[in-house]
Amino acid sequence: MMEQFSPAERRVAEWLLQHRFDATRMKLAVVADGAGVSEPTVVRFCRRIGCSGYSDFRLRWVAGRGQSTESVHAVVDAADTAATVVRKVFDTGISELQRVRNGLNADHLNNAARSLSTATRILFAGVGASAVVALDATNKFFRLGLACTALTDEPTILQAAATCGPQQVLFVISKGGQGEALQQAMAAAAACGATTMALTAPGSPLARLARHTLPVDTTEDTALYTPMSSRLAQLAVLDALQVCTAMAGGEQARRHLEASKSILKHDLR
Repeated sequence: MMEQFSPAERRVAEWLLQHRFDATRMKLAVVADGAGVSEPTVVRFCRRIGCSGYSDFRLRWVAGRGQSTESVHAVVDAADTAATVVRKVFDTGISELQRVRNGLNADHLNNAARSLSTATRILFAGVGASAVVALDATNKFFRLGLACTALTDEPTILQAAATCGPQQVLFVISKGGQGEALQQAMAAAAACGATTMALTAPGSPLARLARHTLPVDTTEDTALYTPMSSRLAQLAVLDALQVCTAMAGGEQARRHLEASKSILKHDLR
């Protein structure tokens, strides 16, 4: 129906398709603001496609996806069988990966990749479960010939941030983006002229401080279990960013990748 919509209605349609897993939870005002239109325009769009209003649209949007939000983000229960646990973990992971993918902005990803490709040093910082992701990021990006360090405790992160300089990048990984020490490190690195990046929840304090933010908006409850789907989403975003950085690095990055692989083919005994 795209060709039948007015320009404003088309913006609503495009925004909804980019945020299809968020729309079921968002208020009318959020959709209007995200699409850059008025609330009556969103209602008019809903009626144009056969709904009585925005509330009716949200209900039918969920039904059209063939599953409720509750079933997608099902929490593992102590009484669950192994088969149920497998289904819940996999279904939640797939759902969250789709949500995060739809929330990524390709231009923001490319801008971050260009900054990383020319950095003299990249500091990947994360604590707790995010520390594992920071280590994985270092393992990915050093193969491009970039100087990388993983920082996995708050005192080290703060000290490294305070000694950053221009052409260096502090890349902070945090599920919630609320940690005071991480915010302090981000501010300190920016004051030193370093480029700041965050892989974190959109709208969080950490996201607002970073020059480049890669949003990972997940809904899992980590009060009892270690983060699972959010960690998968973080790793997937870093995979995409590493490929974009390799492309931004051009021939030199390609040579480094080839060298890192070819040396392992030789007998090192």
